[in-house]
Amino acid sequence: MAIGIFGGTFNPPHLGHLRLLRAFADRFSLSRVLVIPTFVPPHKLSPDLADAGMRLEMCRMLFDDHRFTVSDLEIARGGKSYTVETLETLRAQYPGEALYLLIGSDMLESFDTWYRADDIRRLCTVCAAVREKGKTLDPNGAVLLENFDPIEISSTAVREKVRLGEDAAPYVGEAVGAFIRGKGLYADAYTQYRRLLREKLGAYRLRHSFCVADSAKALAQQYGEDPQKAYFAGLLHDVMKDAPRDEQKAVIERGGTVLGADERANPKLWHAMAGEAFLRTELSVADEDVLHAVRYHTTGRAGMSLLEKIIYVSDYLSEDRVYDGVDRMRRLASESLESAMLFGLSFTISELAKSEQPIHPDSVACYNEIVLNNNGKDRSI
Repeated sequence: MAIGIFGGTFNPPHLGHLRLLRAFADRFSLSRVLVIPTFVPPHKLSPDLADAGMRLEMCRMLFDDHRFTVSDLEIARGGKSYTVETLETLRAQYPGEALYLLIGSDMLESFDTWYRADDIRRLCTVCAAVREKGKTLDPNGAVLLENFDPIEISSTAVREKVRLGEDAAPYVGEAVGAFIRGKGLYADAYTQYRRLLREKLGAYRLRHSFCVADSAKALAQQYGEDPQKAYFAGLLHDVMKDAPRDEQKAVIERGGTVLGADERANPKLWHAMAGEAFLRTELSVADEDVLHAVRYHTTGRAGMSLLEKIIYVSDYLSEDRVYDGVDRMRRLASESLESAMLFGLSFTISELAKSEQPIHPDSVACYNEIVLNNNGKDRSI
């Protein structure tokens, strides 16, 4: 009897796993395939790793082929799970049977670094398949699954889609999708806001918002601000950026703000003002610090709070930014928020002056405050 062994985190299991497993079973005439979710993966710890019992249940829902058996061997063992130990247990349970270890190309590429890799090869036949279309694979001692047409999806991508508010069912099947929804797996406190941004922003601005949120959280951790509040403000700072100008203006007016002459002359500033008004009136955000961080992330102002400075700087140095000087901005931000702000303000004011555009008084006030406060101090921007 030929027995396949298919292990993994399965966080969550998805249709790509199912297609791969069926192809392995057909190609190698496997009479039985053991699907074995890990308890704790030895090489990685995921902050959004679902409970072992839930991952086990999802596997039982997805792998419903009569040839497949979902095993709790590693979950029951507890602790870190090493493939060689699982194979030794199975070799004792199935003496004389042919064991086939089924892995994807990503695992094969790092196989030589696995714990007791030579013993694994001695205990079983290693079988591997490409999981990305058009990719070639070095066998590295494994038997390759030829002519396999993979579904290009990963558990990481499924979790990201859930965090964006998408339904996971197209990627994991209806039963597992319903389970994820019912248990609230992989969603977090910001899922509803990511869903909102996906509806309001284009792809470029959406990615920028996510990157600014990540940068803001990191700066908050460095400078002693609330990381979750910084992430929230960074996530929503451009919520109105892609809205038409007339819509931005209408939102500003509904929020009770009257545009000044310099603001009417520079519609590029409207999205920040509209963003504050949208958060206040549509999302019922009452935290004035968050509201001000969104409102002044473009112009700055005198007397900015720590959170306001973090969002202002994060908008300049987020991972997606590629302009000349961004590396310098990131270096300055790691040393001083004020130095990074002065660098950003100097650049913005200079560019506006060169093109003879009005400079918002808040930007001038912010610049002057930092310069006056830094008089006599060593500056290296």
